[in-house]
Amino acid sequence: MHDPSPPAVLPCRIDGYTDLPPGKLANLVTYLEMTRPPPPRATVRPDLALVETTRDVEAYRALYRRIGARWLWMGRLALSDAALARTLADPRLVSRTLLREGDAIGLMELIFAEDGEAELAYFGLVPEAIGGGIGRWLMDAALARAFARPITRLTVHTCTFDHPDAVAFYVRSGFRPYKRAIEIHDDPRLAGFYPRETAAERWPVVEG
Repeated sequence: MHDPSPPAVLPCRIDGYTDLPPGKLANLVTYLEMTRPPPPRATVRPDLALVETTRDVEAYRALYRRIGARWLWMGRLALSDAALARTLADPRLVSRTLLREGDAIGLMELIFAEDGEAELAYFGLVPEAIGGGIGRWLMDAALARAFARPITRLTVHTCTFDHPDAVAFYVRSGFRPYKRAIEIHDDPRLAGFYPRETAAERWPVVEG
């Protein structure tokens, strides 16, 4: 349902500091692009496999939270059951779950647009799987699936809420930064999407 009320306008200084209202979070977003696939990397991981992501909304949310809690992912959590089901069934979406010896440890989602472009919308691993080359294997798989279609551009964006090495990882994978933005949004912990103590060591809850 469309909300006819416009979002609140928050004055933002181009230079200097801007105070955030209680309950809001802000981060710096970096946008990156790739117009042709990089040379393939020979990475053989017989312990890893990609399978189609479940369309069971509760199972999906459970994996989404396992991966995204430390980064305060919230986009999919804000959707109703019906809206999330429609999203997962969208033919433009390619969603794959990464398995290691049968256990779900990662998520990769590509969205293909009609203009010949695609976006790597979600990409992440559960905390215990980070490191050891698993992310590189998953990225290689994502790039292969993206450029298996006749796309002219693949984009991704990351932010200061993400892993500290995220931008460098994307650059090493062949992406090029092209734009930055400041994102301001509600704290998902105050909406009940995560416990209040989630990621509090990096971003403590501020209610005013």
